[in-house]
Amino acid sequence: MKFILLFLLPFFSLYAKDYKLELGLGIASLYYPNYIGSKSTQVLTLPIPYLRYTGKYFKIDEDGLSGKLFGINGLRLDLSVSGSLPANSDSVGVRQGMPDLDLTGEIGFKLVYNLFEQGVSKLELELPLRAVLSTDFSNLKYRGVITNPQLRYSLNYSEFEWTFKTAAYFANKDYHSYYYEVKDKYVTPSRAAYEASGGFSGYRGRVGMTYKKESWWFGAFVSYFDIKNAVYKDSPLVETHSAIYSGVSLAYIFYTK
Repeated sequence: MKFILLFLLPFFSLYAKDYKLELGLGIASLYYPNYIGSKSTQVLTLPIPYLRYTGKYFKIDEDGLSGKLFGINGLRLDLSVSGSLPANSDSVGVRQGMPDLDLTGEIGFKLVYNLFEQGVSKLELELPLRAVLSTDFSNLKYRGVITNPQLRYSLNYSEFEWTFKTAAYFANKDYHSYYYEVKDKYVTPSRAAYEASGGFSGYRGRVGMTYKKESWWFGAFVSYFDIKNAVYKDSPLVETHSAIYSGVSLAYIFYTK
C-alpha cells in the first residue's frame, strides 16, 4: 500500500502549497494467518518505503491514507483504505483444491467523531464503510462490503505514540462467501457444502506503538481477532475461532521538507 501511495504523492503535492513530507527506507516483518479462521500462517519480511505526508486535505502515515473531506464540530469524513494479502489454497489444508485467495483492496469512507481530546491523549469513534475488490493482476473482481465501527485511543508523548483500538466487524454475503463458502463442486468427504450469509464478522483489539528519534523510526503492532460468534463460524473452512496479526518495522529517514 505504501508503494501505491508513493506514486500518488506528486498528485497531492501539486495542489498543496504548504505541506510536510518525510521519505525514508526501511524493512518490515509481518506475521499473519492466510485468512481469519485459518490455522495456516505466514511470515513476510520485505523492504518498505517510509512515507509521512501532511497536507491541507490529505495525510499519509503508518495508518495509511486519510483525506479530510469535511469537518465540523469534531466530526469529519475521511477516506478509508485497507486490504489483505493473497494466500495459496494448496498451502491451506482445508482449502486444498479450491481457488486461491487473491490480493484484496478495500476503499471507502469513514466518519470520525472526536469524543475526547486533552493534552497528549485523544479518543475517537470511527464509522467506516468500504467496498472490497480482489485481483490476481489480470482482472479485478468485486468481493462485497465491510464495515468495522471502532474506538481509537491515542497517546502521543515525546518520541512515542501509542494507539489502542477495539472494533466490531460486519460484512455482507458477498464478502463472507469469498472466504468461507464451499460450493458443491468443492465438496469432499472432509469438507461439506456451506453457504455463507452476511452479518457479524467478529471483534478485533489492536495495540500499536511508534518511536521516532532524529532520522530513525520504529513501529510495532499486535492485533487479536475473536470470531467465535461470527455468522460464518460453522464453515468447514474455519479451523480456529481466533487470529493474531503482528508486525515490526524499522526505517531510516533521509529526506524531510
